[in-house]
Amino acid sequence: MRITIWHNVHRDHYNGYVRHHPMLRVFSYQAPPGDPETELWRAVKMFNAPFELLARGDRAIAADYYRLHLRSFSPGDGLSVLPEGSTAEQFWTANGAQLQPQPAAFMYLTVEGIFGSEPLGEPVTYMIPLLGGQIREGLFEVGADADLQKAIATHHGVGHADVVIISKR
Repeated sequence: MRITIWHNVHRDHYNGYVRHHPMLRVFSYQAPPGDPETELWRAVKMFNAPFELLARGDRAIAADYYRLHLRSFSPGDGLSVLPEGSTAEQFWTANGAQLQPQPAAFMYLTVEGIFGSEPLGEPVTYMIPLLGGQIREGLFEVGADADLQKAIATHHGVGHADVVIISKR
């Protein structure tokens, strides 16, 4: 399964996630198949705990995260999971004590990083008529076996034919 870390870049993010807060995709990694929520708690630990408290494999993932100069995972930040074989990501946010499942994809994405939050992925402007037709902008990872339209569709939980790409940077 793929785990993605999202930083909430709103100035009030430490007070928790609110649907209008812009979210920035900053890091992703492959995790072994299993219970998504267990893996999400593992991610929270990896991106907060000192290295010496982490298992060897977790240290390597955390080192990759911090090598990108990313800040620690904080209240208001988010996570998403893409289980193997799934066509839609599942989303959670952290409030400092709990992981809260979100009913849908993060509504507002940003492509601009701030100190400690560096963008990951390809910036694109797009529209999904089924979701109201507004013009959207976001960052999406595209691997060798995926295309940009499919990556956007996976994020929003729609079919790839429902995504209209307007421009790429």
